[in-house]
Amino acid sequence: MDIKPNVNVVEEVERAVREGVRDAVAEEMRREMAARKRPARLYAGAGAAGLYGGGAVVAGIVLGLGMVVPMWVSALVVGVGLLMGAVVLRGMARGARGVTVARGVRPGERGGPAGVVGVPPVPGVAPKV
Repeated sequence: MDIKPNVNVVEEVERAVREGVRDAVAEEMRREMAARKRPARLYAGAGAAGLYGGGAVVAGIVLGLGMVVPMWVSALVVGVGLLMGAVVLRGMARGARGVTVARGVRPGERGGPAGVVGVPPVPGVAPKV
């Protein structure tokens, strides 16, 4: 007796499982996005308010310093101070990463030091932590 599986039944079960998983994943993603939408909007609003608040503070500093020196000098001094602060913050951010990025080595290529992002570890060498 030769029993052959019914191909249509297998295809129907496969399609039903695929659709069920797809629908479940889509519903989960919808719920996740709905839960994260409000906080994201609030963060965006806080960022915009902070930006305008910072601009108002800078304008106040320029106007206050403008009472002592000419207005263009006060604007120049405040601008240079802000740029120096940006450079310092960028340097701190680069130092705080704790992970170095290999230059000239593509992800997946061998030949770089162990523990560097994009470079697989060298066999027999423990990464430096």
